Amino acid sequence: MKSSSFRVSGSNYGEVVAWLDAELVKTKATEEERRTAQLLFEECFSRMEAAFSLVEDFSALLVVRQRWGDISLRLSAKGEAYNPLSGTNEIMEDDEVDSYGLAILLSYKNRLSYSRKDGENVISIKVHEADGKQTRKVIAALVLGIAAGLLMKTFLAETPVRWIDHMILDSVQEMFMNALLMMVAPMVFFAVLSGITGISDAADVGRLGGKLVGVSLAKLLVTSVIGITAGVMLFPDASPELLASIPEGGAAAEFSLRDMIVGIIPNSLLKPFMGGSILQVLFLACFVGVMINRAGDRAMPVKEAIEFLNRLCMDMIDVVVQFIPLLVFASMAHLMLSTGLDALLPLGKVLIGDVVGLGLVFLICAAFAMSLGGAAPVSFLQKMAGFAPVPFALNSSNACLPQTISFCAEKFGVDRKLAMFSLPVGIQFNMNSTGLHIAIVTVLMARTCGIALDADTLFSMFVSLFIVSFTLPGCPGAVLIGLSTVFAAVGIPMGAVMLFLCIDPIVSMINTVGNVASNITSTFLLSQTKGKER
Repeated sequence: MKSSSFRVSGSNYGEVVAWLDAELVKTKATEEERRTAQLLFEECFSRMEAAFSLVEDFSALLVVRQRWGDISLRLSAKGEAYNPLSGTNEIMEDDEVDSYGLAILLSYKNRLSYSRKDGENVISIKVHEADGKQTRKVIAALVLGIAAGLLMKTFLAETPVRWIDHMILDSVQEMFMNALLMMVAPMVFFAVLSGITGISDAADVGRLGGKLVGVSLAKLLVTSVIGITAGVMLFPDASPELLASIPEGGAAAEFSLRDMIVGIIPNSLLKPFMGGSILQVLFLACFVGVMINRAGDRAMPVKEAIEFLNRLCMDMIDVVVQFIPLLVFASMAHLMLSTGLDALLPLGKVLIGDVVGLGLVFLICAAFAMSLGGAAPVSFLQKMAGFAPVPFALNSSNACLPQTISFCAEKFGVDRKLAMFSLPVGIQFNMNSTGLHIAIVTVLMARTCGIALDADTLFSMFVSLFIVSFTLPGCPGAVLIGLSTVFAAVGIPMGAVMLFLCIDPIVSMINTVGNVASNITSTFLLSQTKGKER
């Protein structure tokens, strides 16, 4: 970690401004980042200086830090507890100067944090966050997990290997999934609720929601057809090596379209959160949001509470996803202990099909963005490709929701309130890459199991695939649920689902990229439509 410091006071204030600019230039921070950092430093220091105006020789220590590509400022001063960031949610109209300063802090509150340590008030200012840091950690964890799994399988006896696999690796995966599933429903609920309460007109909510679902399902329809076609072209022959590996398994629950539609409306306010039905969570959030908007000014305290809870849920998810590299390590080690490299070779064609499918999803998104949104396809794909490492690393459409909202706002100019409504709702209706993977695998297994791909089989596959694609949760492992349903509709043995469990971590990462790209496309098209209406 590189750092440099400067003791700043009222008498040398002009010197520290020049010093700070020079130090930030050394860190390669952009001009906009340097300007913002200086603005935030000046505001924080002036507020601290005013608070301790009675203290003689008041000064604060300013430190510029650079670590692993991250750049930050640390401003600390001894004295009684004082948080200069407090009150940033209340701008006083009768104090124009202070209102201007508070507006600055409010605009950049996500870059600021306050703490008190050893009798000092400490303000941290985030200047720059390194790109791809999480991705590098995930790739390193993936490689180390494979190496650790192979080494343990080679040099350890069967008993300790089983103990490590069950007690450590399985436990890590289960704890992470529990933590993620614990947060999915509340995060989606408050994100959608916050987006709806930011749209004052209930008619706008219904109109925007209808357009969002419409364009999302249109993309999903095209993807389902292309997915089945791609599967037929990629796998013209059976794979007997897979047939020999199919374990015996039980039957999946019979799919019912009526039960799915009726089940959207919960019979309890708590059931959506306890049962994990995302469709019920979306219905409840939309219903409550519209009713809050109808309450008008009386609901202002409720709207403020919703904003707080939404931000809290986002922050909690940010904490959970920090453990993604550990999950990847455990998953890869478990994969090697369970199967080994040889067992992956017959499934390599499935992974190749997923990569091809991801490219097709990107092309479909670009075609929709160009034809309906007037976007330049090359520029659109470049922006999407630049964001792809984030969903790939986080491996969950829900987990990367905060980053996706920021990406849409910064790269495509989507209103943040609209994105907070559209993206959480759109997660459920933009499982394009997952649907395409299910189509490819179903075609492969149908050929392997000797099931004729006649018109009836293809139609059953298409209908079940289309419906399943927007009823799955946006989290790792969801594809296995979808496979079991579509396999049952086509007549493939249910035990075949377990055959693809070993590659699910890799498949899930690839699918998440395509699903998030499709969701971003729907939100972009919705913002373009809303802009034309104005």
